[in-house]
Amino acid sequence: MSIFDFLKKKAKAPSTEIREAVLSLKRQSIVMETAESSPAPDQSKIGGKPFLPADFVWPTFTDKAENTTRPLSFLCQIKLSDLKEFDTEGLLPNKGILSFFYECESFRWGFDPEDRGCARIFYFESTESFVSHSLPIDIAEEYTVPEIAVKFQTKASFPGYEELSLHSDICCDWEQYDEIIEDIGGNTADCHKLLGYADVIQNEMLTDCELISRGYYCGDPEAYEKISEDDEASIQESARDWTLLLQLSTIEKDGFELMWGDCGMLYFYVRKQDLKEKRFENAWFSLQCG
Repeated sequence: MSIFDFLKKKAKAPSTEIREAVLSLKRQSIVMETAESSPAPDQSKIGGKPFLPADFVWPTFTDKAENTTRPLSFLCQIKLSDLKEFDTEGLLPNKGILSFFYECESFRWGFDPEDRGCARIFYFESTESFVSHSLPIDIAEEYTVPEIAVKFQTKASFPGYEELSLHSDICCDWEQYDEIIEDIGGNTADCHKLLGYADVIQNEMLTDCELISRGYYCGDPEAYEKISEDDEASIQESARDWTLLLQLSTIEKDGFELMWGDCGMLYFYVRKQDLKEKRFENAWFSLQCG
């Protein structure tokens, strides 16, 4: 559930009512799977050399605790025209490239406003005069992601129980909800995907995204004691504006493995209005593991 106790105490709803409420929340996610082909430089892919402007300045992150500046690892690029047939709600731009980066060695969790810059998204509407950009030589080998071709498919997505109270006032327990999700062919966990709902491992992250945007530190439960009731209501409402953009699971190829902690996930979130207006620089990230 949310970091705040938003769900009011009331009698559990009948199973048929819960099922109808859950079905009304369905979104389409775009699952990204490994393909056998070798991608062209401008195609969607995980790792390898990104397709970027020739004068692109590679992003870095300064770890203030260690007073060390390191380059971000290139994680993946999405050629948005590849997704036209899968983006049934038309949420993404229909052309250009989205490129995702994360600084793996500092391994920030996204709890702290000072984590800004550790994860970056770049959107390029036009790719004219782009090149396959060489990687910085000072990215450690274990954080240099090999090139992996990808293919896409659409799958139904439903909120995890931890996130449910932000989308519905239906009242049910975890077992009830889990049974319904399983019965309707619910979420696909442990995968790379765009859009839909996150496969949550710990707590929901929409509230954290909103708190971070307001300058709160989310790594210490005592920090929430400073938040007034009025602010709680405002944060709850604004948390609903955030939506999943990309979820990355463990990246593997030919003996290479990049795991996010202990079988974790790396998530990128963006406000719906920022997504509509292509302001990907306002996105935030979160990392969770078991």
